[in-house]
Amino acid sequence: MNKYALFLGCTTPTKVPQYELASRWVCKYFGIELMDIEDFVCCGINQVNLSIEAGLLMAAMNLALAEAKELDILTLCAACTGALAEAIERLKDDTIKDRVNEKLRDVGLEYKGKTKVKHISRVLYEDIGVEKIKKEVKKDLSDFRVAPHYGCHYLRPMSAFEGFEEPDNPKSLHKLISATGAQPVGYETLNLCCGGKSFPVSEDLARLLVQKKLDDLADKEIDAMVLQCQTCYLMYSDQQKEINEKYGRQYNLPVILYPQLLGLALDADPIKDLGLDLHTISLDKILAKQA
Repeated sequence: MNKYALFLGCTTPTKVPQYELASRWVCKYFGIELMDIEDFVCCGINQVNLSIEAGLLMAAMNLALAEAKELDILTLCAACTGALAEAIERLKDDTIKDRVNEKLRDVGLEYKGKTKVKHISRVLYEDIGVEKIKKEVKKDLSDFRVAPHYGCHYLRPMSAFEGFEEPDNPKSLHKLISATGAQPVGYETLNLCCGGKSFPVSEDLARLLVQKKLDDLADKEIDAMVLQCQTCYLMYSDQQKEINEKYGRQYNLPVILYPQLLGLALDADPIKDLGLDLHTISLDKILAKQA
């Protein structure tokens, strides 16, 4: 059995609990044991805007906590994945590591550089594998046409992810979607940012990025956008209503997180196991289509 320390991040438990719910169900289904570490703190991605050292220290604290349990970290948030993976890269510098460990000793921790960080999609892709997922599928999703959205921090910077995938030409989410039986649809703005990091600085700019992708998908006859990050979910789901009201648009594109799509294919309960009733944009049409 694969065992990981589950890193929920700040946003998933408070704003997108269905992501956690579906992820726990999928991991349990495939025998991936998730351990909760109560002392985990923020990944540090926002703190680096004020202090690079403070952000690095927060990331290092999380890494050290998992390392003390002899566990690698499984993340749900793409941004948390990037922040922790980048911290591992920076802490390869012994001078930086020594300085960070000097502060970690105040809370009884030490970072030695043994812990790895993997996003849940990568865990499913590498530890379980596309062929194993295909064999487990119980529901026919072949009529589903969906648009993959990777998220900026899932693959960038490439050096922090051991060359896992080419950031400008990603394929893993496409393959994971295909493994469920659904059809991933290609489109021009595949690699466009959701605007989540721009939102605190300029809401208008962030919403323009959201609109650009939604406009690109408008004529593709898709059933939903498939995401693997709760911030991307909030931008493409919740911001549709705001854009409709502010700009007089009529967007109504359902968005679904990959573990939820996979759960549907595995015949999980859509409400109890996957939390599909918690979505801002109704997924009733999708549920009816796979019933």
